[in-house]
Amino acid sequence: MRVALSIVVLAVASAAAAPKKKPADPPAPPPPPPALTADEQRAFDVATKSEAQPTTAKLDDLVKVAPAGIDGLARYLARAHATDLATRRKALEQIKATVPDKNGHFVTPQRKDAKTEHADDELDWLAGLQALDAATPGLGEVVGDDLAIRALAATKDPQAARALFDAAFGADTIVMRDECGRYLRKMQPYSLPALTIESQGRDFDRKRYATYQLERLDRQEAGHALAAAMGDEALEIAILDAFRVTKHREAVHAVWSKIDADSPRVRAAARAAWLAYVTGPPPPPAPRKKLMMAGGKLTKKEKPLWLTYRELADNELRKAANELLHEDYPLEDPTLDDSDEWRRKKTVKVDVEELTKKLFDYYDKARTEREAAQWTAAKALADKGDLAGATAALDRLLAANPDRADRAAMADIYFRRGNELEAAQKWGDAAAAYSSAHGLDPKGARATDALAAHHFALGKALEAGGKDGGPDFRAAARLRPDYAPAKTAAATYDRPRPVWMLYAAASAALIALVLVAAAVVRRRA
Repeated sequence: MRVALSIVVLAVASAAAAPKKKPADPPAPPPPPPALTADEQRAFDVATKSEAQPTTAKLDDLVKVAPAGIDGLARYLARAHATDLATRRKALEQIKATVPDKNGHFVTPQRKDAKTEHADDELDWLAGLQALDAATPGLGEVVGDDLAIRALAATKDPQAARALFDAAFGADTIVMRDECGRYLRKMQPYSLPALTIESQGRDFDRKRYATYQLERLDRQEAGHALAAAMGDEALEIAILDAFRVTKHREAVHAVWSKIDADSPRVRAAARAAWLAYVTGPPPPPAPRKKLMMAGGKLTKKEKPLWLTYRELADNELRKAANELLHEDYPLEDPTLDDSDEWRRKKTVKVDVEELTKKLFDYYDKARTEREAAQWTAAKALADKGDLAGATAALDRLLAANPDRADRAAMADIYFRRGNELEAAQKWGDAAAAYSSAHGLDPKGARATDALAAHHFALGKALEAGGKDGGPDFRAAARLRPDYAPAKTAAATYDRPRPVWMLYAAASAALIALVLVAAAVVRRRA
């Protein structure tokens, strides 16, 4: 007993003597937002000043500067407000807006039934603000903030969504959090990259807010988020990049599904995200505990509660290798219960980086062979004289891979197709075919001929539509001084009008003036 007591006393004394850790320095305050430019300030002044009542028409003034002025709109929201937060909160409370307290907590619960959520989505803060007395303290600044939020959402730009999200947590714009969330949802799918990144962050409040918005949109599942971006290559890439930055665990399968995408840019973004999963230091292991098995028994050993992103990626690679490379890689599952322990011992470890490279090479080789077959088929059509079928096939091939090595030979097929369409006087289609020929081989032997023919056919198409084809005819003649049809067509536009036509036009104008004057005199009489 005395020995145990002595040990305790020594331990307490040692702890007391141990130097205390110096508390971490508080984080530096964020730098003040840059000042608005004169043009930005002028646009915001016009939009927010109201002689009588704020109107939704003023949104147009901000939207005009928004696509090129997202940074300006963000700076405007982050400005130092002249009216304090409490005053602006009271103005919003008058229209029954849902406003959080100074700590960002809402009085009403965030989890609402579908009917209430729909009613909240339909609430128009600006319409409510219009009904208030124009002398209401803080009204002008609240209107200005609301207009800036709407203008950011109207840009349909992922960067604007980031600015909206930051405004929801800004010290001076926290009262607008509910409105920011409403417009983050309205601008989806363009808000998905920002919401995805925030939902995977470490800040609990921002993470919870982002996850709530994704759940409202039914886009918290990574595959759903990517599906929402279909048809917009830039947005799809932005979402894949969000997965890369965050190493989103639930997005592993969605990323793998895009590593052989038809679009070269989407394919590159997916592969970059995938490499982030399989390279670098391993992720922290999942927490472990004994799991409940069928029959109500606990496992003998503690098991991980989930698979890490590296383990999920490992299993995706194993499934693909088994299917495509015909290699035998049993799936590894550290969550197997005790009865499956024998299977774990038979699991084969794989080098995920090496297996990734093998599978990428497999997909690339298959794509090369597939494209070669498509090119061979298109060339065979052209050799048979089916230029329409050949160019249609090439259109599909080039849409998937614009960097083909056979571009010069393809350009020749498009040039011949242009000649065929020109002979049939299908000028618009001929202009497009010649343009493709020039774009595919801009430095080739026929590049100048293709560009001149494009301008000539375009001029003829404009002329057929009753428009001025002169500029394109002149461009064709400049490119090829020996291009007789283009020179002839250009000359018809360059020929001066006969003098008698000028006299006729002047006489007609004079007669019209005399008739108008006579009518005025009669009316006065």
